[in-house]
Amino acid sequence: MSHSRPVIFYGWYNVLTSFLGMALCYAMFTVFAFGTFVKPLETEFGWQRGELSFALTMTNIAVVITSPLLGFVIDRIGVRRVLIPSIILMGLTVLSMTLLSGNIWHFYVMYFLIPFLGAGTLPQSFSRVIIGWFTRRRGLALGIALSGFGVGAALIPSFAQIMIDNYGWRTAYAGFAIAIFCISLPVTLLLLKETPEELNLQPDGENNIQTISTITNDYSAGLSSHDAAKTKTYWLILMSFFLVGIGITSILAHLVPMLIDRGVAPTTAAFCMTSLGIGLIFGRILAGYLMDQYFAPYIAAIFLLGLFIGIIILALGTSGVLVFLAAVFVGLATGSEISEIAYICSRYFGQKAFGQIYGTMFAAFQLGSAFGAPLMGVYYDRVGNYIGALWLVAGLVFFGITLMLLLGPYPDSRNVST
Repeated sequence: MSHSRPVIFYGWYNVLTSFLGMALCYAMFTVFAFGTFVKPLETEFGWQRGELSFALTMTNIAVVITSPLLGFVIDRIGVRRVLIPSIILMGLTVLSMTLLSGNIWHFYVMYFLIPFLGAGTLPQSFSRVIIGWFTRRRGLALGIALSGFGVGAALIPSFAQIMIDNYGWRTAYAGFAIAIFCISLPVTLLLLKETPEELNLQPDGENNIQTISTITNDYSAGLSSHDAAKTKTYWLILMSFFLVGIGITSILAHLVPMLIDRGVAPTTAAFCMTSLGIGLIFGRILAGYLMDQYFAPYIAAIFLLGLFIGIIILALGTSGVLVFLAAVFVGLATGSEISEIAYICSRYFGQKAFGQIYGTMFAAFQLGSAFGAPLMGVYYDRVGNYIGALWLVAGLVFFGITLMLLLGPYPDSRNVST
């Protein structure tokens, strides 16, 4: 008796689950919400921006610590066993932000705990699921799944600003927690399936025996993390992501207060951040689609060039319509970056140790972020503007683009070592 193929391949339900999970991941309540809380926290507690920005360093340190470890764990015990407890713990930690005291170290500890306890919501958890379900359409599936990050980035700042303006910043954090427990948690519990084999399916919904055999063998293909680290490719990718991390998070953390300082209304500045988030959404999906069609490092370089141009626009002191263009450019690059890490790692190093390799690359990205945001804040506190720091960051991003262009062909397209 033959079985008809389902109308919708179940892999796309995992894409939906990942989309919502990324829209409510740890970064929404730390990095992307940060700018909207700067002024209220300055007003209530008297903290300076350099001090406040150090909280993002704590967040990035937590990610640097947990990301490689998370990759190691999910490669061995699976995603669900890590992801579900992480969502619960993250929700409780975000809720406890309503009890924040005037001791700035309390703020720092919370910004460490949100990503530390919510480590399962890091992109490699969702990416690990997606690369197991898709091969031919991997880039597109990753792009759509991880674009939830952009939806969150687009909506969270405006949601936070509305809540702050009408109910206060503590209630805004309570609203975040409600969203985690009412959306992310139940959807993950009900829909997430780690591998096609759980449902007697195959990647991409294939039913050709020869194709199935080839795809299934991919699970054990590739390099170990130790062998990957011996290649030049590994270090070029890692250093590029490190430099780009400096550039992206510096802008994400300071765009809203930077624009307010230039005379832009707080609601308009928050909407500019929303524009960045919209760019992030399109960047993630478009980059994913293009990487399925063309050489991924070239696609990455093109999107990162947009980041470079956006930073230059801001460095020129612009405060008009061009600021929104700069925000969109930065958003496109931010959106493409996480998809690029996942796609490039899977193509160069395979699936064998994907979680751990991706985790290390993402840790490098976050380590760069840990330097960028606070140093930008310290520069502002000493000089009173962001101009010099923006020019420096632009130079670092350009170097990161150059390193990406030095990557050679995918390993399976040649017989020599990477």
